[in-house]
Amino acid sequence: MAPKNKVAEGGSLRQRGGDKKKPETKEPAPQDPEDEDKSNLQGEWGSILILLVLYTLQGLPMGLSGVIPMMLKERGVSFSDVGFFSLNTWPFSLKILWAPIVDTWYIARVGRRKSWMVPCQLAIGAMMLWMSTSVDGLLYTDKPRIVELTVIFLALYFLCATQDIAVDGWALTMLRPENVGWAATCNAAGQTFGYAIGFTGYMMLEQMKVVTLAQFMFALGAMFIVVTILVALFKTENPVPPEDEPEDIVTSYRHMISILKLRPVQTLIVILATWKMAFPITDAVAPLKFQEYGIPKEHLAYLTSLIMPIYILVPVFATKWTTGTTPLNIAMAVYPCRVALVAITAALAYLTPSSLEPFPWAYYGALLVFGVVGAVVSELVFTAQMAFFARVSDPAYGGTYMTLLNTLGNLGGKWPPTVTFYLVDALTCKGATCAMQADGFYVVSAFCTVVGLVWYALGSPFVHRIQQQKLDDWKIR
Repeated sequence: MAPKNKVAEGGSLRQRGGDKKKPETKEPAPQDPEDEDKSNLQGEWGSILILLVLYTLQGLPMGLSGVIPMMLKERGVSFSDVGFFSLNTWPFSLKILWAPIVDTWYIARVGRRKSWMVPCQLAIGAMMLWMSTSVDGLLYTDKPRIVELTVIFLALYFLCATQDIAVDGWALTMLRPENVGWAATCNAAGQTFGYAIGFTGYMMLEQMKVVTLAQFMFALGAMFIVVTILVALFKTENPVPPEDEPEDIVTSYRHMISILKLRPVQTLIVILATWKMAFPITDAVAPLKFQEYGIPKEHLAYLTSLIMPIYILVPVFATKWTTGTTPLNIAMAVYPCRVALVAITAALAYLTPSSLEPFPWAYYGALLVFGVVGAVVSELVFTAQMAFFARVSDPAYGGTYMTLLNTLGNLGGKWPPTVTFYLVDALTCKGATCAMQADGFYVVSAFCTVVGLVWYALGSPFVHRIQQQKLDDWKIR
């Protein structure tokens, strides 16, 4: 191993050297030998609370970005415009491109993770405060300014993704080694809670006429700045020991290229890029179609909030299927159910009642039931995917390997909704000039159902086969 660069003194910005990445560690508190592998949260509750707060902050702009498409549909924009706005979420799928920079460059006096977390959160707060003065002019006009809104939320997502890289890394040293598993719980619970505040919370307050969007953004911006200042001043970050210095940037990118050259990874890329092609109807388009047919966006938000606990509970109960050598088996087992839900969702849209008087309890019950089923099967697929990534990632490059696979998985889920929004508009033809009346939503729903069935028939053998690869085949030689 090449000699590492000396740790810099003072506050200058530096790149840390080294040719192999070692996981950051934190010396555990003394404990009995028989308990050394058991989680002991004594003295850790403050750190867990801080992580929950940081991940909750991360979810707030995401929740707001989920509100905007519904508000745009109220303003009469097309599905194509909503598809363009959906590009704002892509930074979380591309963060591997700058993750090595965040991991490698930092100000020693400030702290490896706080060097990025603090400025990112302050920038998010400042953007929220600025948006509180300008969002009305961008959204509440005769023609909403889609491009400007997309760019603004793209910047917010970029800052949130960068903050996520820093907080994920800080969690590894903020908690003792036996408690690091709690970081995933804080991530899931905090981000889900933050999303609920930004999405359902705003919807409820706006419906009750308690706040406007501008006032809500101002409050969130002020919250970001206050919390960030408090964490920066009162939460100390442990210095990086010389033996745990991160690898240099060039080496990190070289490892990523080597991983992408592995034959099993290339097969996995094809699977991840295609296996969600059938699901943009249920994942993105259908809620806006329900809204177009008269279901208030607030009602959809309430249903979403009822389903959110599923996303936290399913991974806990799924471990019995995902901890073995073939975690993707459960994903393939529920895949046909996900495909069936595409056709069921289209049928529910077609059967949307023309009036909410009297209140259609049976219809809303059906929405909730199938929403819960959809949440369970989609989370089972996601949990199986994450378990498979953890199983095949080369331990020598675990951080880089896992982040790269997560990025590939995220990308496979991002492009189908964007394309589908455009197809729904392109395949819709209504009016006297149309030789055949057609609603692109149903055309695309039928197409996605067929695509899902075809993919299952052709793709599932490759999924089963890739799980039979030896772990050595996934390692960089």
